[in-house]
Amino acid sequence: MPDSIAERFLEDEGLSEGLTDQQAHELVDWLISIAEELGEPAYVPQLQRLGREIARISRDYGVPVETLIDLVEIAWEDPDAPPNPVMRA
Repeated sequence: MPDSIAERFLEDEGLSEGLTDQQAHELVDWLISIAEELGEPAYVPQLQRLGREIARISRDYGVPVETLIDLVEIAWEDPDAPPNPVMRA
């Protein structure tokens, strides 16, 4: 049984299946940072499911992991925050 939150993500092969090493690293690092920020291990299974779906969409449709992460972050951002000019295209 994994001892830490990070180990739970690192041992989940579904998070890297079909991705390049760089994409898998980016996805796992992002998920770990969210889990650590939340500080609640109860969110890990939900974040793992989210990560597996991001990996599947990236693999099946050729969408870069970075783009999918950006999309999730847009959905989570504060609606009162000013728009990110980098995201406008």
